[in-house]
Amino acid sequence: MVRKILFHLIPFLLPFIAYGLYLFATRRARAKGAAFDEAPWSWLFSAGLALTGASLIAVWAFTGAPADGKYVAPHMENGQVVPGKFN
Repeated sequence: MVRKILFHLIPFLLPFIAYGLYLFATRRARAKGAAFDEAPWSWLFSAGLALTGASLIAVWAFTGAPADGKYVAPHMENGQVVPGKFN
């Protein structure tokens, strides 16, 4: 579950992290004395939302069971539980 949350949270945070690294690399924040006071919050938020949307679309498009697959329910074989799967 944590992996799924991080898979969508990290793309949202990437623009903020990149902007922070940019400020650190250019030392602009230290010269003015304020790190994120003049940050372009709306652009960072919009870029994060776009990346999160792209990750959601990627998960939807590239994962899951095939449309023509047949589900086999969990069952017992030789005293062992065989998990359900799509064939």
